[in-house]
Amino acid sequence: MNLYIYEDIKYKNFLPISYLRPVFLMRAGILSLFEKCKIMFPDTYIGFIVRDQLSQLIARQYPENPVNIIKKGNKGILLLNGRIKNLGDLLDNIKESSKSCIFVNNKNEVIGALFRSGSIETVPPVATFIEYSNHFKTSLDNFDRVEVSVELYNYSWDVMADISKQIKFDYFKFPELRQQSNPKIDSQAVLINKDDIFIGEDAKIYPTAIIDATEGPVFIGGNVIVDAHAAIYGPCYIGPNSHVLAGKISHSSIGHTCRVGGEIEESVFHSYVNKYHDGFIGHSYVGSWVNFGAMTTNSDLKNNYSNIRLVLNGENIDSNSNKIGSFIGDHTKFGIGTLLNTGVNIGVCCNIFGGNLVEDKEILPFSWGSTGEYQKYQFEKAIETVKIVYDRRSVVCLAEEETLLKLIFEDKLSSEGVFNFEL
Repeated sequence: MNLYIYEDIKYKNFLPISYLRPVFLMRAGILSLFEKCKIMFPDTYIGFIVRDQLSQLIARQYPENPVNIIKKGNKGILLLNGRIKNLGDLLDNIKESSKSCIFVNNKNEVIGALFRSGSIETVPPVATFIEYSNHFKTSLDNFDRVEVSVELYNYSWDVMADISKQIKFDYFKFPELRQQSNPKIDSQAVLINKDDIFIGEDAKIYPTAIIDATEGPVFIGGNVIVDAHAAIYGPCYIGPNSHVLAGKISHSSIGHTCRVGGEIEESVFHSYVNKYHDGFIGHSYVGSWVNFGAMTTNSDLKNNYSNIRLVLNGENIDSNSNKIGSFIGDHTKFGIGTLLNTGVNIGVCCNIFGGNLVEDKEILPFSWGSTGEYQKYQFEKAIETVKIVYDRRSVVCLAEEETLLKLIFEDKLSSEGVFNFEL
């Protein structure tokens, strides 16, 4: 059976993080949603179905996974919603289903669809998602409806709120992630509950650093440096080649090649994030290549402890939580002393400075300036900065990413190509 992970129209609920990636490539624990599926569906041919504007970039980044091309498997194909939070009893139901079926949960959300090989004889051996969508619509009566105990994420803050649980899940569910290693741990470093601490190859833990796994496991990737006076409290993940400076990191997932210091709490950072200096970031989700100027700090709790509301795509939404920080798109930079109010959504390629309190609930991509005084960042200047920063890390800016950023700059975000099942 071949597996295809698709994004549906709710990818918009995960902006600004989903501007440059489908939801299933968002970090959710130690691994991304896709990486979890890859392990839980071993030896399976896996492809992606993404919106048209993303297809070329994702195809370039993941050449081993076909994008928007569906190839039949000997036992059919499984289309799986990329917002998946857990697999529940899905695998058991797949094994027990002899017919094609549509999987839904108790909220009537579509989890995915199983097309058994005998039911798709009229579909070409290599087809598009549109052909499968049309086949599904005309053959709906032939699909069994199966309810499964699978949950889906609906917003970025759902992923953020679930991070501690998912780090624990990944750490204990996938022991193969913890290969034998030879880190350099100074004798004056303090490791608490060592059995639940993994430190990767060539990682360096300096004197007086504290790694505490009392409340959950700590996974430190290869070639990570943990400086003196740094404290890491689990559940926590630090990706390979990252550098942890003096400060406190707790209940967070930090991607590869990040530099992090100060205080970080219950947050997700993608790769190449720079938070070198003091300042607090809590209950936040941060894209790649974000730079926090010294003392940049966000609020994640209102003074009256009420639920925090966010503005997403112009819509005012109750998060149903009183602990929400910031959601920050890729390539955004903050000047020194920037203060972020609760529940702020900040688009890609923004440049925010001035040392003021940012009260705007939603800041559009390519915004330049201080709160209430934003101008449109010149695209050529923004891309120039992207390429300078990439060059500092020996990374090449892909033409496909530049094209996508230009579409975002021109406000031409399109949902064309998004796969949706209509029951």
